[in-house]
Amino acid sequence: MDSTETPQRSAARKAADDLHALVHVDTVFGDLYLSRAKDLLAPHLGEADYRALSRAQSEADLLPDRIRGAMGVQDWKVVQELSARLATLRRRLQESQEIRAVAQKIYDLDDVLLDPFSPGLRALAGVPASGLVALRDAGLRHLDDLRAIDPGNAELYETRGHALRAVPVDTGQESPLDREGSAIQLQSQALQALARGDLKAVQEISERLGRGEGTSAASSGEGHRHDGRVHNLTHVFPDPVVRAAVAIGLAPVHIDSIRSDVEELYRYAWRPRSSTEEGVGGAPVRLSVTLPADLPEALRDHLGMYLDRPFVNSGGARYLPPLGDEDLLVEDFDEPAPGSQPANRPLLDMLGLDRRTGLSRSRIDRALLAAGIKVVDAAGLDPSLFRLVCIPPDVYVRVGSKRGWGNQPQWTHMDGFMLQNRKWLALAGGDTRFGGVFDLVGLGRDNDMENLTARFAIVQRKRLSAWPVQAPG
Repeated sequence: MDSTETPQRSAARKAADDLHALVHVDTVFGDLYLSRAKDLLAPHLGEADYRALSRAQSEADLLPDRIRGAMGVQDWKVVQELSARLATLRRRLQESQEIRAVAQKIYDLDDVLLDPFSPGLRALAGVPASGLVALRDAGLRHLDDLRAIDPGNAELYETRGHALRAVPVDTGQESPLDREGSAIQLQSQALQALARGDLKAVQEISERLGRGEGTSAASSGEGHRHDGRVHNLTHVFPDPVVRAAVAIGLAPVHIDSIRSDVEELYRYAWRPRSSTEEGVGGAPVRLSVTLPADLPEALRDHLGMYLDRPFVNSGGARYLPPLGDEDLLVEDFDEPAPGSQPANRPLLDMLGLDRRTGLSRSRIDRALLAAGIKVVDAAGLDPSLFRLVCIPPDVYVRVGSKRGWGNQPQWTHMDGFMLQNRKWLALAGGDTRFGGVFDLVGLGRDNDMENLTARFAIVQRKRLSAWPVQAPG
């Protein structure tokens, strides 16, 4: 580890700081930004050296008390040794102070990322509506700086800059998209306007609802539903990709569209509520939704969770199951009984995991961050277009229903998190005792109970993004 500041180290530190800032702006690409930051920091302060300095900091914090203790018993030799040790540690820590501050952001990042531009998540991400434009502009400046500092990745930074510029920013004012929305959206706008005291807007929206605006969008099936994210995710995997994927235990899977079957439910999905929309005792207003009588109870509970709480995927965007056609790569092994040997060792080895069960989500997320890009590369795919994740809940349900999953007394880690009691819980499900393939629960991110297993999938990054999807060409 070089202990002196050089132009190269200064540039690496600046780039890593820019990349860390982008993690919280362009969250779906957060893993790529963090991976690149680690690569840039490694020659100047690798993770092992950073951990060693963290231990040195802890030692330096304790040494003054030890020195005072030695003084109290007049052990001057120990005082001299400890004082010399403290002086050495403080010098090392002082010389590395600036780069350690940046390295801490990169090596210790363990947040559930929230995309502030994703519909419904701005407030949860702690960004005021008035701050979104400034946040987007800051992100663009970071990307501009990185193109100069890190020219080897200029293409990625340029592409993400175009994507960020295209993100619609909700500043709290009614947008053209809102004006074409459904009656449900218009009612929500009226309540929001009332909450901020904009009585003129309340009157205008009331007049539009009185004229019947929004009903056609709500009934025709062509309105902007579930945040406008209904799009197909089809992809033709070339034969070399299929062979490489199969070699590490990933099989190509096609999922047909279910848009016409469940799209109507999405108009009732959880949305941010102002204080004026709360019922007696502060309980949130619940919309009544009629579900088919023959629906399995576990599936009814599963769908109900989407109606009364927010979900996010591992990319930080609002999660609601996509409705279109989709192609992806999935670990398709039969569910092993608890205690059996782990399936698909090659993929586990690539992730640096010694087992498949008894792993916490925190540990799995660290493994995905450290080696997920390597797995996507090994499958012959572009990591800027694809990402390795825990199997998404909707994929588990739809693929597992056909393949007999959910038949063991164990939960499977699933991509994403849900908010409950102001805490983000990791998604899991599939326990035969609680509904089998339709079971869905939230678990603490450090929960590593033995009847908790993992199954992975490579998905398109577009699945994880709430940002506009541009048409080819």
